[in-house]
Amino acid sequence: MRKSTLAGFVLTFVSAALFAVSGPLAKSLYGVGWSSGAVVTVRLIGASLILAPFAALALRGRWAMVRSHWQHVIAYGLLGMAGMQAFFFVAVQHLAVSVTLLLEMTAPLMIVVWVWARSRLRPSGVTFIGMAVAVAGLLVVLNPTTTTVNAFGIAMALAAAVCAAAYFLVSADHAVDLPSIGLTGLGMAIGAGATGVLNLVGLFPFVATNLPVELASVSVSWVTVLILSAGCTVGAYVSGVLGLRYVGATIGSFVSLVEVPLAAVAAWIIVTEPITPPQLWGGVFILLGVAFVKWGEMRKSRRTDQQQELVEPVPTS
Repeated sequence: MRKSTLAGFVLTFVSAALFAVSGPLAKSLYGVGWSSGAVVTVRLIGASLILAPFAALALRGRWAMVRSHWQHVIAYGLLGMAGMQAFFFVAVQHLAVSVTLLLEMTAPLMIVVWVWARSRLRPSGVTFIGMAVAVAGLLVVLNPTTTTVNAFGIAMALAAAVCAAAYFLVSADHAVDLPSIGLTGLGMAIGAGATGVLNLVGLFPFVATNLPVELASVSVSWVTVLILSAGCTVGAYVSGVLGLRYVGATIGSFVSLVEVPLAAVAAWIIVTEPITPPQLWGGVFILLGVAFVKWGEMRKSRRTDQQQELVEPVPTS
């Protein structure tokens, strides 16, 4: 394995671990009266301020490149930053952190469908098997016969999955040759601005308190929680962009699946939130399904590369 590939795996794992802590941290703030609008906006503003000097330094002399890729940058900020976080944290208010993440982890399946639609190249049989297994897992997690799962929360989690798919695709796009810190800083600023506008017009209400927060049965200041949250946000996005440029959207989204068990453990420790047996089994099916999808896509990619090598003309002296 090349060093760059290994670095990509490590960075995407670190990104997933930091994202995994974000949900439980947000849920702890909800318990003392914070709204999802306040949590997301303050996280993005704090992360933007932390990254601003580093992003400005990284983008020095590259603003022409930013202008030429402005559509990607805006999509990254609106979908990967504001959209993914807003929908996810709204969903967490209505669903368990683990269930929300399991639904968001359908993003790799959405990437497969998107690539299929754009390239007109049919996925392999293994990929279809994986998609079927993942859908079965979703049905187990959601359990249509029960009333304990909130339909609005499900819709918000799936919307977060759409935004997550866009995040993976834009982050892995080598055409956007911007420094990862610069791209992340711009995205944070755009996301903070977008959520701020939604706060002002009342679509994403901003409600906050100064009450102490319970983290792992320990009372801490709300400031501490926000600092931890902003730090996790910065670390997750910077390491994620770096890692995805090494391993690509498909492999990177597969590695990010470790976020599910890590988030379940984090939610259990931070906000004492258990995961039920049906959710556990459904999560196993979803992870297995997406693993099959990735396996099928990697096999297809190898076959395509081999076919290209066979048809390439042999250079003559």
